[in-house]
Amino acid sequence: MKSINSFTHQFLRVIGSPFVSPNRGSSTQNLSGLYHYAIENRMPLLCLEALRKLDRLGSLQKEYDALIDKYAKTERVFYRVSKVLDKAGIRYAFFKSIRPYQEVTVDIDILIFGSKYKEAIRSIHGAGYMLLDSGPLSTTFRDSEARINLDIYDEVGVSHIVYLDKNILTKLVGNKELSNGAIVRSLYPEAELLVIIAHSVIKEHMYVLSEYYTTLHYLAGMKYEALSSFLSLVDKCRMRSAVKTHLGITALLHYGAHNTIPVCLIGLLKTLDTNHLELSRVAKMGFHMPYRYHPITIIKAFIEKLGEEKARRSFSSQTLNMLNPTFTSSVLKKTLDHIFRETY
Repeated sequence: MKSINSFTHQFLRVIGSPFVSPNRGSSTQNLSGLYHYAIENRMPLLCLEALRKLDRLGSLQKEYDALIDKYAKTERVFYRVSKVLDKAGIRYAFFKSIRPYQEVTVDIDILIFGSKYKEAIRSIHGAGYMLLDSGPLSTTFRDSEARINLDIYDEVGVSHIVYLDKNILTKLVGNKELSNGAIVRSLYPEAELLVIIAHSVIKEHMYVLSEYYTTLHYLAGMKYEALSSFLSLVDKCRMRSAVKTHLGITALLHYGAHNTIPVCLIGLLKTLDTNHLELSRVAKMGFHMPYRYHPITIIKAFIEKLGEEKARRSFSSQTLNMLNPTFTSSVLKKTLDHIFRETY
């Protein structure tokens, strides 16, 4: 593998990884550049926390204090919403929102299990949350106190397309204690990791460094049983193409920054193989993140998903709804946004 000789190299060395300590010899002179890069890659608090531990926060102390305050407010939202759903007797799980390290999420995603989606919507609306929008698979509310949106999902998907069957995830939910002591329901690490990767490849078509750190932190905490469960989920959910692409890029970045690849990551890639097209492109593009996946990778991931019954039915539903000009116009606009944006 080729070493990373870029700004990404410096950035990853400063923050380190769950497998490698931060490099105290790395330059942090360009604090504003590091912080901007962190924002672009959806991990501002993780970056500032690393700088704080190195005693190099400097002029970013105010930004750090503001993010810590926002993090605390967001955790209180998790608790408040969970109480509403628990009181209504609704089975749910937070997903893609609680990272395995401290980070401020831009919104809170909640998956409703069983057939109580409409009941969940009524309960949350009745608890005083402001309704903002609704779509085929999700409804968005606003927590005005914390100024953050809540996305309530009937299925893990985008538009009419279901890219992960919630029935497969229903038994992979447990209690999670937040830093404020609150207990909420969230997916097991192996299920959460799969959702993060599916969201990255199939929905967002983009790899950001927050996913690099999320993957590494989850893998660092997984023992043999959890890793085996993860591999089983990958095949059951028809996600091999997406997962091998994501893990391959993660391994490439880690090796380039630290000259080593975690043993657990090597083991997973031996089983899944790698996407050599994407690894070559990442290197050619100077390892800059966020990185947009090649269309061939996205198409392969979608084709593989056609082997899953619920996903296949949802693709048919999406195609049928495209006959509606208004719906088609909306889809095309969002597609163009996806093509030209720098991050998500």
